[in-house]
Amino acid sequence: MGLTNFQIVLDSPTGAYYAGTNVTGKLQFTLDKPKKIRAIIIQFLGVAKTSWSETESVRRNDGNTASENVTFTATEEYFSNKYNLAGGPNSEIEIPPGDHVYPFSTTLPPLLPSSFEGEHGNIRYTVRATLDRPWKFDQNCEKVFTVVTPVDLNYNVKAKEPVKLVLEKYFCCCWCKSGPLAVVINMPYSGFVPGQNIPVTLEVDNASNVRVDNVIVKLEKVLKWKAREPKNKEREDKVEIVKLTLDAVEPNGSQCYTQQLAVPVMPPCNLDQCSIINCSYTLQVTAAVSGCHSNLYGEVPIFLGTVPVYQTPTAQNPAAPPSAPSPQSGAQQPGIGFDVNPGPTEGNMYPVLRRRGNSSYEELPQADPEFQ
Repeated sequence: MGLTNFQIVLDSPTGAYYAGTNVTGKLQFTLDKPKKIRAIIIQFLGVAKTSWSETESVRRNDGNTASENVTFTATEEYFSNKYNLAGGPNSEIEIPPGDHVYPFSTTLPPLLPSSFEGEHGNIRYTVRATLDRPWKFDQNCEKVFTVVTPVDLNYNVKAKEPVKLVLEKYFCCCWCKSGPLAVVINMPYSGFVPGQNIPVTLEVDNASNVRVDNVIVKLEKVLKWKAREPKNKEREDKVEIVKLTLDAVEPNGSQCYTQQLAVPVMPPCNLDQCSIINCSYTLQVTAAVSGCHSNLYGEVPIFLGTVPVYQTPTAQNPAAPPSAPSPQSGAQQPGIGFDVNPGPTEGNMYPVLRRRGNSSYEELPQADPEFQ
């Protein structure tokens, strides 16, 4: 058999690390007979890639045009670290039979985009081990690990500000002009973490003679991809996350809706350091009207992070400090200022982070062995 059990084992049970922390683990393998090698090499790599195809019209040499399938791509590297665990490029060593373990370690840069997987691109972090063998094919094994870059919403001014958006539309029929259809969107702030509810108040005043069939509220993810080869190109995709459909509003009627839009438990992505993939979120409100009229539409930017917006204590007890999770609580609580809806992945979405002061973090061990 020769080489068996050739694998990389990370010390993190979730395989997830915060940017700026140490990635540690070990390379292990078993030999049933001696093996000659030049070196055992370990390499860490963080790379973003985008790729998609489109049909374009191209002009041929004879002057005619034809449709051609063009693939657009881009690649961006964030960090790379490579060194030898044993041996070197000009050496030759013999490894005896038996079980072998080689510890490794590297420090992640503090500014990295989070790991990301999408239809037209990804950001992946890998550790790759190579047995460099003289005059033979090298033997390799690879392990993917997850990088999470915290997003503290308290440092985002826009995420903490109250939201009020006023939408208005008039309907005309021949020479007649009706009163306006007005929708007012109110939110206490626009920054949230997964598992939190988005409180939305909608005031619909239908002074027109057109019926509002329903009011649709959606949380949507907006993905923008960029390519650099064979030329600069961009595309945009939208993914619906949560949708609510509210009751109709009759002509010359009004309605006030107070809704809680639950953000699913999912890892938010911080792609600030990535220039070829962008991920943002919007809250969209559509008043769908009857007849041949166009709908009234508006949207509000939503910011998703890992540290929630701090909520000041209530006026009844202004001196009281923010409440902390009970030590007896079995689930890890993500922070102060909100309640988390129970979910199957609650408590193991990120490496456990304990905040120290205003800007420093300390990574803690996590009990759950599976990173969602």
